[in-house]
Amino acid sequence: MRILIAVHGFPPTHSVGAERRAERMAQWLVAHHHQVEVFAIEKLDEPGFRIETHEQDGMRVHRLFYNVHEGGDSFRNLYDYPPIGEALRQVLAAQRFDLVHIVSGYLLGGQAVEAVRAAGIPVVITLTEYWFLCARLNLLQGTNQLCDGPDSHEKCTRCLMQYKRRYRLPAEIAPRLMDLAWSILHHTPVTRSMHEAVRRREEVLRAALNAVDLVICPSQYLMDKFAAYGFDTTRYRFIRQGLPLPENRPLRQSRPGGRLRLGYTGQIKPHKGVDLLIEAVKGLLDSGEKVTLDLWGNETQVPEYVQSLKQRTANYPAIRWNGPYFGAKVWEVLAEMDAVVLPSRWHENSPNAILEAYGMGIPVIATDLGGMSELVKHEQSGLLFELNNAADLRAQLERLVREPELLGRLQKGIPPVKTIDEEMTEMLEYYQQLAGQVTKTSLSYSISR
Repeated sequence: MRILIAVHGFPPTHSVGAERRAERMAQWLVAHHHQVEVFAIEKLDEPGFRIETHEQDGMRVHRLFYNVHEGGDSFRNLYDYPPIGEALRQVLAAQRFDLVHIVSGYLLGGQAVEAVRAAGIPVVITLTEYWFLCARLNLLQGTNQLCDGPDSHEKCTRCLMQYKRRYRLPAEIAPRLMDLAWSILHHTPVTRSMHEAVRRREEVLRAALNAVDLVICPSQYLMDKFAAYGFDTTRYRFIRQGLPLPENRPLRQSRPGGRLRLGYTGQIKPHKGVDLLIEAVKGLLDSGEKVTLDLWGNETQVPEYVQSLKQRTANYPAIRWNGPYFGAKVWEVLAEMDAVVLPSRWHENSPNAILEAYGMGIPVIATDLGGMSELVKHEQSGLLFELNNAADLRAQLERLVREPELLGRLQKGIPPVKTIDEEMTEMLEYYQQLAGQVTKTSLSYSISR
C-alpha cells in the first residue's frame, strides 16, 4: 500500500508522544514493504510558507515552514489554515495514495481532512489528546486547573481569555470575584468576538472529525470522553499503541545499597506534575529514607519551570537531572529504575511512559486520573495517588520503602505490553478494508460490523 502519514511534527526535530508514534508507524510500514510519505509541520515562526522534501529512513518527508501569526487570524490559523490544505493537495496530486493517516490532528485541523476527502482518499485519525475538544489541547484551563470538557462556548471563551495575564492573575487571586466580573465581561465586544471564534472552531473541528472514515483511540477513556461531548463514535475503535520492544532488553540492575530508585521519563513541564514528584521525594529524603530520583527529559521547553525545580533540588544530590534521551536509549534508562512515577495533572490518554515501564517489568506510580488509571491498576501493577496531592504521592512512595514485599508483588501484576507488530497488524486490516471500499455506504458497513 502507499500511505501518507500526516502529523504536526516529525523526528528527529520533534520527538514527543504523537511525533514518536507517527515515526514508529512509518518505520514499521516501510520495514514491511509499504510505500510511505510523511506530511509534517516543522516550524510555526518562519515568514512566508514553504515545503522542504527529503528522504529519511526509506520514506519521503515533506516538512512545512510558516508563521502561524501571518494571515490575520492567528487563532483560526491554528486549526483551519488554508495554506496547509493547499500544500497537502499538492502532495496528494503528485502521487496516488491508498490512504491517509493523520496522527493527532493538532495544527492540521479541518484543512487536512477536507483536502483528503476532496481527493477521494480514505482518511484515518489517531487521537492522541483532546485537540478536537479543547483549543488548549490538554483540557487544562487558563489557570492550569483541570477541565472536564467543553460544557459551553462561554466556558471555553473564559478559559482562553484567562490564558492572558490580565485575566489569569485576578482569577487566581480572587476567583469568586472574577466569577462575578465575568457576568459583565461576557457582554463586551472583545469577549463576544472570542465567543464567536470558539463557536466557529468547534463547528469546523467537529465536522472534520465526524467526516473521517475511522478514528483510532489508544484508550477507552479517550473514546468515552468524546462520546460524552456528543461526537458520533460509531467509527471509533480502541487500539492501544504498541511498542518496538527489543528482543534483548538490558538486564535490570540490582539496587545499590538497598536504595529505592525512582524515575521519571517525559516532558519537564508544569502539566506533567514534576514539581509534585520532587516535593514528595524531598520529603522522603528529609525523613531519612533511602531513595534516589532520576529525572529524564527535555529541559529547554519551559526553562523557567526547570530552573525553579533545579533550585529546589540543589541541596539534594539524590535527585539527579539527566537531560533528554532518544529512541532505544529508553531501555537503558529504565534498566536502572525500580519504579517509574507519572504525576501528571491532565487527562493523559495512553502514556508511553507507562507502557515502556511495563515493558521492562517496572511498576508505575501514577495520578488517579484519565488513561493513567486505566493502565495502572492500584495494588496490582502499580499504585495510584490523588490528583495534585504531593502528600499522597509521598505516602505511596513510602510504602515501596517500608513494605519489602510490595515491589515484587506489583512486578508480578504487570500485564503484557502490546508490540508494534501486534498494533500495526491490526491497523493494517483496517487500512485494507478502507482502501478496498468504493462507496461511503459500504465503508460504513465494513467498519461498523
